[in-house]
Amino acid sequence: MSDAYTLHITGAPPEWFDKMHALLAQLPAGTLTADDTPTVEAAFELFTRVTPDAKHLIRLAVAGNGHALGADFRAQRGEGRLNGATTSLTRAARTLTEQGRWPPSVPGVLTSTKAGPEGYRKTHAFTMVPALVPVFRTAIQQYDKGPAGDPQAAIDRLAEVFENLGSCTREAASQAARDFLQRHADDLAAWLAHRPHTDPQQPEGAS
Repeated sequence: MSDAYTLHITGAPPEWFDKMHALLAQLPAGTLTADDTPTVEAAFELFTRVTPDAKHLIRLAVAGNGHALGADFRAQRGEGRLNGATTSLTRAARTLTEQGRWPPSVPGVLTSTKAGPEGYRKTHAFTMVPALVPVFRTAIQQYDKGPAGDPQAAIDRLAEVFENLGSCTREAASQAARDFLQRHADDLAAWLAHRPHTDPQQPEGAS
């Protein structure tokens, strides 16, 4: 007798799906061994490669201990952006796998639940394998801290700004970031030498 089952569920309330995903995350089939768990370095590289929307989706999943609601993403990032986020994740994982820097046993960072109660063809939620959560949590902490003195970090951060503001690809945004830093290197150096030392949590001039 097979131990594989397919469920077709319609009309269930959102909280029912939440409970079901919490149970699925505990199944042995959803675990990763030490041999196929990505390193923090690999997770960090993947996180830097993906679009801002994809970064936000990963952050939601990590904050939810492996569970991210599609409705939360749409409310925070806008309608119609989930497809681009998941495509970015898939491409980044595929590229790193081909380069030997991502385990082939982990083809995707997140698994979608497909259609949910929010409407036809709208993804209800995403799940992350429990073993990936602490790996990405550490990678995100390193990303947010930013490696001091790393020129590539400056390019990546500026490229993310360009990409988020326009419709250019990641490659085009990275090239634009390099061109900008090259053209304005002297001005940036002068600003760094005389920048005001203000509290980053307090707007300049506020009391």
